[in-house]
Amino acid sequence: MSLGGYRSPPAGPTSSSTQPTLVYQSASTAVYRLEDIGIKVLLAENPTEQQVLQLVHEQNVSSYLPPTCQKRHVIDVKGFKGDPAIHFTWVNGSTLTKWLHTARRRGDVNITVRLRAAIAIVKTLADFHKAKVVYNNLSPDNIVLDTFDGSYIATFIDLSKAIILSNDTSNGGQVEKNAVEMDLQALGRILNALFDGERFDSNSSADESDDTSTEGEEHSYRRKRNKRQAQVEGFPTCLNAVISTLLLRKEGEETSEKYGNVKDVLSDLQVIATNPQIFLKALKVDDFTLHNRLNAPVDAFYGRQSEVSLLYHAFDSVNKHEGQPMVLSISGSPGSGKTFLVNQIRKPLQEANGYLIRGKFDRRARPDSIIFLALDDFFARLIDERRKNVQDLIQRIRHAVGPGCRVLMNSIPNLHRFMEGHLDDNSDGAVGSSASEHRWKYLLCKLVAAVSSKNEPLAIFFDDLQWADETSLEVISMMITEPDIKYCLFLCTHRIEDKIPQHRMKRMFQTIQEQGVSVMSIKIGAIAKDTVNTMLSETLCLPPSLCSPLSSTIHNRTGGIILFVMNFLRSLNEDGLLWFNLSTRRWEYDIVGIQQKEVSADVVQHMSQRMTRLPRSMQFGLKLCSCLGASFDVNALRKGGPANEFDVEEFLPFSVESGFLREDGQRRYSWAHDQVQQAAYALIPVGKRESFHLLLGSRMFMRTPAEELTKTIFTIVVNMNQGIGQLKTMAQFHEVARLNLKAGKKAMTLSSFDSAAKYLLVGVSLIKEESWNSEYELSLGLYDTVCEALFVIGDWENLLSNIQEPIRMARCFADKLNTYHTLVRYLKATGDLRGVIEKCKHVVSELSDDFPDQIDEALFREETRRVEQLLKDKSEAELISLPKMTDERKIASMQFLNHALSSAYAAEPMLAPILTCRMVSLSVECGVCEISATAFAAYGSWLVSAYKSDFEGGYRMGHVAIELKNRLRYEEGIPRIHAIVYGFINIWKTPFQAALPKHLEAYDAGNFSGDVEFTLSNLYMHGVNSLYGCGDNLRDVDSTTRVFIRRCKQSGQSFLGKFICVIHEVALKLMGSSEKSYASFYDTTEERMFIDGREQSKISLCRFILFKRKYVAFFLGQMHAAADFFELGLSFPIGGNGRLVNIIVGVFIDGLIAFYYARKRRSDENRWTEIGNGVLALMEVWAKEGSDWNFSNKLFLLQAECFFLRGDERAALQKYNASIKSAQDHRFVHEEGLAHERLASFHDHYGRRSEALTCFNAAKRCYEHWGAQAVVQRVERTIAKLQR
Repeated sequence: MSLGGYRSPPAGPTSSSTQPTLVYQSASTAVYRLEDIGIKVLLAENPTEQQVLQLVHEQNVSSYLPPTCQKRHVIDVKGFKGDPAIHFTWVNGSTLTKWLHTARRRGDVNITVRLRAAIAIVKTLADFHKAKVVYNNLSPDNIVLDTFDGSYIATFIDLSKAIILSNDTSNGGQVEKNAVEMDLQALGRILNALFDGERFDSNSSADESDDTSTEGEEHSYRRKRNKRQAQVEGFPTCLNAVISTLLLRKEGEETSEKYGNVKDVLSDLQVIATNPQIFLKALKVDDFTLHNRLNAPVDAFYGRQSEVSLLYHAFDSVNKHEGQPMVLSISGSPGSGKTFLVNQIRKPLQEANGYLIRGKFDRRARPDSIIFLALDDFFARLIDERRKNVQDLIQRIRHAVGPGCRVLMNSIPNLHRFMEGHLDDNSDGAVGSSASEHRWKYLLCKLVAAVSSKNEPLAIFFDDLQWADETSLEVISMMITEPDIKYCLFLCTHRIEDKIPQHRMKRMFQTIQEQGVSVMSIKIGAIAKDTVNTMLSETLCLPPSLCSPLSSTIHNRTGGIILFVMNFLRSLNEDGLLWFNLSTRRWEYDIVGIQQKEVSADVVQHMSQRMTRLPRSMQFGLKLCSCLGASFDVNALRKGGPANEFDVEEFLPFSVESGFLREDGQRRYSWAHDQVQQAAYALIPVGKRESFHLLLGSRMFMRTPAEELTKTIFTIVVNMNQGIGQLKTMAQFHEVARLNLKAGKKAMTLSSFDSAAKYLLVGVSLIKEESWNSEYELSLGLYDTVCEALFVIGDWENLLSNIQEPIRMARCFADKLNTYHTLVRYLKATGDLRGVIEKCKHVVSELSDDFPDQIDEALFREETRRVEQLLKDKSEAELISLPKMTDERKIASMQFLNHALSSAYAAEPMLAPILTCRMVSLSVECGVCEISATAFAAYGSWLVSAYKSDFEGGYRMGHVAIELKNRLRYEEGIPRIHAIVYGFINIWKTPFQAALPKHLEAYDAGNFSGDVEFTLSNLYMHGVNSLYGCGDNLRDVDSTTRVFIRRCKQSGQSFLGKFICVIHEVALKLMGSSEKSYASFYDTTEERMFIDGREQSKISLCRFILFKRKYVAFFLGQMHAAADFFELGLSFPIGGNGRLVNIIVGVFIDGLIAFYYARKRRSDENRWTEIGNGVLALMEVWAKEGSDWNFSNKLFLLQAECFFLRGDERAALQKYNASIKSAQDHRFVHEEGLAHERLASFHDHYGRRSEALTCFNAAKRCYEHWGAQAVVQRVERTIAKLQR
């Protein structure tokens, strides 16, 4: 019979080399091999039709199966030596029977190799089923294994019993299901044998054949009796689950964990092979499994591949784009895995040798302490890890923060340990209260900037940002926008809940973006059902397919919130619905019971219900811990618990194993999640919470020695304050008030002013009228300190409601001074400058010193003359060595006169010099104090002003001020004194360039001391001098002013920021840039700023903008516009106040404009000539009595223009050249170019074109060096015109 196209050669003699070789023979069949062809022959003398049809069926199945199926390929059905036979393509390899025999004999075939073989077998069976063919004859003799590309290929060789499934579904597909079931049962036996769980009997001669010689035939095998599976301890649980599930179905055991198809088995085996570290772990029967307890991971991470990619991309961007920082905002519901996602940054950080700083905000903790705690933990880890190459980091911190380390050490004690031996012993770490808030913000930024570097990038993680207070958000914003912080990725997670306001965070992110920092947002939702399945599969070490019913149910019940998923899984274990079966050595579950289990829709409520099933002692421990905060140490737990009723050593391991707590090391513990803490706190009945807190706080207070109280004061006070409603007697009120005062003062030393204010307000609420008699010191101390804290944080409402009480109740005026000091600073901060003056007048009068009532010319002359007489016979050395002021009342008078002086400059200008004279007089007559240095500086600035123009006298007073500041170690006065001395005084006597580093020094010192206003004023003065005075390269001016503006925005000083924007705009215009600084930084226009300034009487801003316009127009050759701006500027007179560099340069430019138009506009030549001559006369005085360095080149150029106007050609040429040489010698490249250009115009006027071209080219080179590309282009156009 022939059903195929293949025919064997005709019968006849053949050579021995082409004779078929008998490979196998049984009673009914024989198998021959002829090279690559196999022949299966029926040996029956009279084969039945059924036997022949079976051969045909085998060919039909082979043809039906796709070529990709690994099966015996039947070529034809035809006779062989007169017997029916099929001819097929020979399959190389070993039968599974032979393979197993060899494996047992060698004893070195490991489980990974067996798994690859298993996958090959299951894949072939899956391919059969995919083609709608049930193999129905799965046995070790019918499977041939061969190696290919490092893996195995399994070929099924006997197709005689295979079943081709029909598409008829009339019977519900039951026949097909039953057929598949048979293959699955057989597969279980095969896999069991493959992993050495069974032994097989075989009479096959193939067992004795060569490993690669033959294809075996079908054989039966016998399972050993009374042995469901032969797994030994140490066998991987996951593989055991696959095999046992397949084997159990033969015994008819019904279970939801059931394979419905071979494809799932294949998928599971492939997952096991892909993740051997998870699924091929040897089974170890430990304490957990013996007691049927699920050891679920608390920090596992699953899914979120796209989010992780964004995280890595952000980190990569920070490291590539010149270190520009970036913010990644990650939001989601509680328990959705935000923190787990951020933890994935550890891998790239480790690869980049970077650092991670992490802080977690908590609704019950002091939010303003979190940043300090995060840094303290960071340095503790650095110390513990003993990381190599930390010397570079130590030096960076030492250089950047310097003595500021000692200021931060109270708040970051581990910084002291880390820097021990690397700081100067004489560095001052004293912290002044009101100034210290800005100080620590600045120092934190410097510290973070020192930690991050190109070779050691940094990630800072702020968790649960929704609980952060305004101060913390402000500090975080400052860090993110700090120009010195580079190579830093900021990671912020926060919750999305209706009951949590989001506006503060949104405002912070908006502010950050406005300052040019990129903010990327990631919204975390529920994890997918597949992810839950993966998580459960790995947790339970079960194949994914067998976990699918469980994961589907859990996902539906928990909404895919990962925290809920893990806690629900634990509750199933605790309720007996998920258990470890020691018999089958695997985790099993009751799917019906799980589906019927009642589950709360809220994870907190669910965890609380879970906790209520715990023993009472465990519940009490959880309640106790919930009141101790997000983290706590064992000692706090012992002190807070009832004596002899609570076993801490039993409770803590149980809570860690149950997933409620995690051990952080050094006997410290923290909650696994704040939702867990919330669930534990919910165990305390609402009506009993006050008494529970009070009892806890009281126990801790009573059991804490006095010398250790500062370590636990916050925990004690927080709990006592929450039980304040339970206090009954005045003694109790005063005791708790005293503890709040101690906590408030401690918080202030740690720069936690918001927390300090909260403690102190509670303390104040406990002070009654009679307390001022019985507890006067306590009452006064609380009110003084709370007013100070409230001022620092800017809580004006609470400040005003408390500040009058100590003024009313204090027993003497001296006890009121601290409160008045706070009140005056409040008035100044809120812009009530006249109120400042009036309050200072009252205080100074109470201190028995005069304060002028009415200001007139006579009083002005009297005060100035009196000071002149006092100073007349005193040398600088005598003034510097004046004795120190010791009278406390005089020192107080100086403080309040100084308050009044700073307000008088703006509110009552005529009062300012009188107050200055009073302060100088007090210093000379009663001795000097720190403020005396400011007084002498202010007096010097008045001497150099337009009223006096006494440059020498002013310079002398400036020198006295600087030396007094040094002698008295008045570091907090550096910003103000440097601004006055180097911004207003020394510019008349010393080179402009000398002032620049002094302003930057004052900026750093001011940030350290906290004087924000004058700190930023030094940046403004630096910008003015750098641009207009020194003529620094405009590219440098561009970059530095950008930084300066950002620093002003950081500190909320928009007024000064806009002044610096004007400077930046000049640089941009002269560089030829189309960028608008006002729009970039303040979303406004120059015209809008000018109009607003005029409407709000901000004369100085209007004058500054007009000067900018005049200066730019002049250098761009727009002389008509320059003249118009000069005319408009006359409406905004300078007055007699101090003059900065831009005023000096402005006068110089006015003279050049005047002489230009005196030549061009003959109709009003006299007016312009008069203006020019006036400027020239003024410049002659400045050059004679002031600095030759700063003024000689300007004077020479004005003189040259004047001689040019007069027609004195020789004198003009001499002065032009003198101006060029002076500007060159003194490094004023911009004014050197200007002098070359004016000389070129002079030569051109007289027809000397060659000389004019030479000078224009010289001017061009100077302007190029200056970076003024727009001016260069104008000069080039002039040169091109001359060359025609």
